[in-house]
Amino acid sequence: MAWPMVDEALLTGESHPLSLQAGQGVVAGSFNLGGPVRVRIDRLGADTRFAQIVQLMERASTEKPRLAVLADRVAAPFLVFVLLAATVAGFYWWQIDHTQALAVAVAVLIVTCPCALSLATPTAMLASAGALARRGVLVRRLQAFEALAGIDAVVFDKTGTLTHDRLALQKVTLREGASLSDAWALAGALAEGSLHPVSRMIAREAMACQPDLAPLAGHTERAGQGMQALRPDGSWVRLGSAGYCGLPPSVAGEHLPAVHLSDARGWIASFVLQESLRDDAVAAVAALRALGVRTWLLSGDRETAARQVAQVVGVDHVIAGASPEQKLAEIAALQARGLKVAMVGDGLNDGPVLARADTSFALGHAAPLAQSQSDFIVQGGQVMDVVNTLTQARATLRTVRQNLAWAAAYNVVSVPLALAGYMPPWLAGLGMAASSLLVIGNALRLARH
Repeated sequence: MAWPMVDEALLTGESHPLSLQAGQGVVAGSFNLGGPVRVRIDRLGADTRFAQIVQLMERASTEKPRLAVLADRVAAPFLVFVLLAATVAGFYWWQIDHTQALAVAVAVLIVTCPCALSLATPTAMLASAGALARRGVLVRRLQAFEALAGIDAVVFDKTGTLTHDRLALQKVTLREGASLSDAWALAGALAEGSLHPVSRMIAREAMACQPDLAPLAGHTERAGQGMQALRPDGSWVRLGSAGYCGLPPSVAGEHLPAVHLSDARGWIASFVLQESLRDDAVAAVAALRALGVRTWLLSGDRETAARQVAQVVGVDHVIAGASPEQKLAEIAALQARGLKVAMVGDGLNDGPVLARADTSFALGHAAPLAQSQSDFIVQGGQVMDVVNTLTQARATLRTVRQNLAWAAAYNVVSVPLALAGYMPPWLAGLGMAASSLLVIGNALRLARH
């Protein structure tokens, strides 16, 4: 009997379709890739897997740190102190010269107007957000710049993040004496009529390697297992899973996903598959390491597939086969170790961890729920944009600190001068304007990063 192939990647992160048999459970939101399906609904509404993920996400959401709080904490007590000092100075000068007393009071109020202090944070963040937007990165929460600048760990989802959500050919293994061109000719002839995505990939590779396909007849396809056809001499040839081709799974080596080719005499070839890596995944992970940031791969996929990708990309640590609840626990465990964590994901099942992490990225093709829980959305889907955003965030934090230091220094120097009567109101006004312009100009330099 033909069993259906089901894609559960949306909710589980499993990168390869699963062959389901009668009685096996499947989550709502899965895609049937072929074969007959009769469904019995066991759970509805809040009891579904989707609803549980949403509930996890709501519990995981935490308030992000706000850099502007620092300015508020400094400005509030400072203003109270200066206003009291201005009142005392006003009474003092009133005894000497009424006009001078008024001038001192006005000058002090102008100097202490927290224009530069208030502009220090938002102007830098807005300038950086504009620069990132021009590069295709949307900033959903400006305050996330602070959290991103301080991260020391980046956690990646695998499928759709470091990899594309499709398989690619890694290698072909042949039995001794078999011809590679003959193997491609047979595989292409078997796969060309199939609509299965893996078969379509095999057909494309076959046409590129061997345009002259073998003459076959009587094509039949068993959903989720493979296809069979007949040579001109009447002997059969098959392309598909190890079981369908009468082979043990170990024939492909290392338990990697593979499509096998066999005939009545036995195994002919195995087409070993791997997930197609994003072009910049290796470079992005290397760049993070150069910045002193450790990397994790956190995936719901099988451990073999996850470790294969991690080894190629260069990720430091791998956690595979994780459910949304387990992913959430892993992020919490990293944070409990004192790490500041950035999460990069794209799937609906990544929503809770995107909400829980100190800051988070969703790629442009991500599920709407994942995007809604992220601080940054990488429209082009380039992993290197995560690195570029991190360097921009660090530059933003440096600029904000420079602006805050300048604004505070200006007030510390100017207030005593104004209280002593050495800074008339017109000079205080010029100083305030110059201070604000300096802060804005310094922030605008971020737009060129």
